[in-house]
Amino acid sequence: MSRRRARLVGEAFAVTDAYRSDGTRLPTTRPDHQIAAVTDADAPRLPFPDAQARDRIVSDLEANLLVEAGAGSGKTTALVARLVTLISTGTATVDEIAAVTFTRKAAAELRERFQAEVEITLAMERAKESPDDLITDRLAHALDEIDRAFVGTIHSFCGRLLRERPLDVGLDPGFQELPVEERAGLRRRFWDSYLERLSRDSDPRLEKLSASGVRPSSLYGLFETLIENGDIEFPTEMSSLPTTAELRPVREELEAIVDIGWELMDDIPPAKGWDPLQTKVRALHYERDVTGWKEKTDVFEAVARLCKPGPNGHQVTLNRWRDKALAKALRERVNDFGVGDTPAHRLVSRWYAHRYSLAIDLGRVAVQEFAEHRMRIGKLDFQDLLTLAARLLRENPDVRRQLGRRYRRLLVDEFQDTDPLQAEIMMLLSSEPPSESEESEVEDWRDATPRPGALFVVGDPKQSIYRFRRADIHLYGWVKERFSSFGTVLSLSTNFRSRPCIGDIVNEVFGGPEFFPAEATAEQAAFEELRTRPPKESVPREGVFVYDIAPEGNTKELVAADDGLRIATWIRDRVNAGEREPQDFLILTWAKGQLDEYARALESHGLPVSVTGAGVGVEEEVHELQVLLRCMIDPTNPVQVVATLTGLFFGIDYEKLTAHRLAGGRFDAMRPGEHGHP
Repeated sequence: MSRRRARLVGEAFAVTDAYRSDGTRLPTTRPDHQIAAVTDADAPRLPFPDAQARDRIVSDLEANLLVEAGAGSGKTTALVARLVTLISTGTATVDEIAAVTFTRKAAAELRERFQAEVEITLAMERAKESPDDLITDRLAHALDEIDRAFVGTIHSFCGRLLRERPLDVGLDPGFQELPVEERAGLRRRFWDSYLERLSRDSDPRLEKLSASGVRPSSLYGLFETLIENGDIEFPTEMSSLPTTAELRPVREELEAIVDIGWELMDDIPPAKGWDPLQTKVRALHYERDVTGWKEKTDVFEAVARLCKPGPNGHQVTLNRWRDKALAKALRERVNDFGVGDTPAHRLVSRWYAHRYSLAIDLGRVAVQEFAEHRMRIGKLDFQDLLTLAARLLRENPDVRRQLGRRYRRLLVDEFQDTDPLQAEIMMLLSSEPPSESEESEVEDWRDATPRPGALFVVGDPKQSIYRFRRADIHLYGWVKERFSSFGTVLSLSTNFRSRPCIGDIVNEVFGGPEFFPAEATAEQAAFEELRTRPPKESVPREGVFVYDIAPEGNTKELVAADDGLRIATWIRDRVNAGEREPQDFLILTWAKGQLDEYARALESHGLPVSVTGAGVGVEEEVHELQVLLRCMIDPTNPVQVVATLTGLFFGIDYEKLTAHRLAGGRFDAMRPGEHGHP
């Protein structure tokens, strides 16, 4: 009989999981389930394996350095140490330094640590028997002028550059950085007024979009995407709509599939609900009855439903159909219809391309007009700051030269989050512009060579994964390669955050070729062993502990309920004993579906809990509330209205809605209802 197994990994559990400091065993909720543990003996503390790289960071101040450093490697400590050394050696003054990171929180921490380290270094120098007066004076002056050093986000740094030379890019000197909380409102107001103006002018673009099945108001997301990626050239080739003759055979096959699928389903839902293909067939059957698929766009929408299968094609649960053999044959027919390079799939692709070309044309003009609007009112968003700062340095050699002398030392943290605009600013500011005889030639920022010691970059390519920040592993790899021509790449490999028991299992699990390549590729950073430091003091017990869950709890719901109860009881006992605080514990699960079970178990034991993750909290009631709110936001959208009416709050069945539509009714929450209609 198979047994389901759960694993708890983490130092918070490990330190108190098995033994007290005196060596006696701690009680557990199920001690018989604890079947494995890893123990680290005390070990001599050897020199860091990356000690040479750490020394070079604070000693080689005239070299451009790119430091690759993983989480817990002390990269911020190394960056702060270089900052303080630049000052104590007289290599730079505080007002010549710019330390850039990518979040306000990280910037605040970096600023605080920088000031604290200057204070500590100054105190240590003064405490010497023979303090160096020159070093003392430099550090004391730096402490007095600490606010003149720039330590902040890339966006605030760009704002500072623009305030020094606003007229060179056509900016009002009194421009303001648009607060995050105001950005969405300004965009939405402009977008609404833009569409209203196009509607008043009877702009033909609106008619073309509507004819292709696109509501202009639904393109607000595209508008935002284009704004956030203003430096990217989106394809704009126009694509024609497929003809009626091309559509006819695809429609005939679609209707045949819907008819066959409808006949193979019972009128009453199966005990476990309709399977994915049944759900699609029922929706298509309903839409055809309501709209008759009279419009070409209705047919395209219907075909597209069957061209979006799961990773293994359209799946069916055979025992939920009237005839298993016929259901299996239908599944194959549907997959032949919409999966892969089929006529239906090609047709839908052309339809999408046509709609895209119309949408991108409207969006690009809106973005350009919105940029001009922001310039007129003197309110810039984050992307404006980056775009204009890059233009300032790119198009004004004299300004670039002056600002380069003003900020002689540029230190960049979290470089893996850098996008092309930020990289351009970094490269241009740290390098000299072409001489006057060469200024007629357009310089590519990728060819710029930073001045010796002007650029210090810290990053972790393994964390170049946040596309919402526009992180780009290809860009990181390109910059790393460029450093080989004007600087040096160093690596910090020692991990101070994890204990050896964690490092050992991480290296064992992820060290194989199935996870990470031995050598870095254009798409993936290479695996680097997690080199942890042995603890200063011997610990009685720590490691990775495993317990088995009894086979009778072999459903996801029962496993989660049982697991949550055990964990909650164990944590409560540790907290009540005064050994730990609730915030010391982290619970990770493979999937988010049963997170509510763990949360309920913790709350039932009087433990505060915070549940996070994309999509968390969408239980049935919350999901239905989201559907209702979407309908309230867009009350004239028939899809949202129907979804709300058939949902938990109203519970109107499809048959009544079909009768309402056939009687001439509409699905518009803003229209007054008629007697007898739902």
